[in-house]
Amino acid sequence: MRRRGYLHLYGLHLVFERVGQGPLVLLLAEEASRWPEDLPEGYTFYLLDLPGHGRTGGPPMAPEELAEYVVGFLVMLNLGSPPILTRGLGEAVGRVLRERGYRVLPGGNLPAALAKAFEV
Repeated sequence: MRRRGYLHLYGLHLVFERVGQGPLVLLLAEEASRWPEDLPEGYTFYLLDLPGHGRTGGPPMAPEELAEYVVGFLVMLNLGSPPILTRGLGEAVGRVLRERGYRVLPGGNLPAALAKAFEV
């Protein structure tokens, strides 16, 4: 079951969903609905509607600006630095986050991406 949450950050109300239990994973696309409804068990997924997309308002922004919201989201929820799996617009934001030292992986094949994110 997906649980919806809200976070006021930099003047916008970010909408996100949380589902599951286990190691943290951030799924990053334009909006949470870009990811399957049934996510694999064994993980805690956070799915963020980026500013200007989905249920989060705001003007269109460059990937660098959107990355600031993602970092702020991680900090405000005290999520640390979980693996970030990307799709769509999330891939452009992910490139910025990767340059800043975050572990970012393409999320096209979700099971394979999760296995790679947590390989030892």
